Amino acid sequence: MFDRIFANYLVSEGKLDEKQLAEAFTSQAEKRVRLGVIAVSEKMMTIEQVEEVNQLQAIYDRRFGDIAIEKGYLTDEQVGRLLVLQGNSFLAFMQSVIDKGFLTMNEFDDALSAYQLENGFTLANMEDLKSCDIDRVIPIFIYDQPDIIKSLAGIMVRTIARLIDYHVYIKRPTVSDVVKFDALCAQPIFGQHKVLTAISGTIKDALFDMAVGFAGCENVAEDEDCLDALCELINCVNGLLATEMSGKDIDIDMDAPFSVSEPGTIESEAILTLPIVVYGNELKLHLILDKAYSI
Repeated sequence: MFDRIFANYLVSEGKLDEKQLAEAFTSQAEKRVRLGVIAVSEKMMTIEQVEEVNQLQAIYDRRFGDIAIEKGYLTDEQVGRLLVLQGNSFLAFMQSVIDKGFLTMNEFDDALSAYQLENGFTLANMEDLKSCDIDRVIPIFIYDQPDIIKSLAGIMVRTIARLIDYHVYIKRPTVSDVVKFDALCAQPIFGQHKVLTAISGTIKDALFDMAVGFAGCENVAEDEDCLDALCELINCVNGLLATEMSGKDIDIDMDAPFSVSEPGTIESEAILTLPIVVYGNELKLHLILDKAYSI
């Protein structure tokens, strides 16, 4: 997830253009990340130390980790951790950008530091982001929300990643009293908590593509099919939430999902809106907890 978030940050800052981004993503899918790239990203080694080990590798036919241990730059345990991290999608993106010559390692690291500073993230936050673990990333963006909202947002994004688009990512959330929408799918939750879970977007692109990804193109031909599919997605997500909450002795149940195919508004005291990018199109997840609302 963070590979996509940071990639779009690089484009917005003029560090990469759209063509370079597409090339980096294509290359990323084929990469097995080099240990030196991960060691720098994890602050285990300096760039100079990595370059020294790379030079020694060019002279001696030995593994990066073995040389780094011999030089005293890494321990056996650290090399083991680096080997585990080789499948990390953020680090694969980082290596692709560097290998393509779009940014140097120093430039990439400087951009990462600037991103951290601009967003006020701690070092621990950055480690969670770079893990690309949805369960670690979501709470960073909605840290001030109740646990049930964090759980619901996490289930939604995880479900999209598993069933629809592995490269789904989120943007900064907002809280407002009024939200405008082009089309809407929603479902009320009741019980110990009252929650409205809603997804909005334009039917012709964001919602339609997501519905096809979830239900299959053979089942989504008309606008009504699209909205029905997304209502079912919300129903599945809320069902998973109900199961999770029951393990915490919190009883909740769901009314039937519904959709609105025309532009309208949601009004409430506090509406959390989390932008979610699926197949490159932005849609919005709206969550209202224990507040009256009107649509």
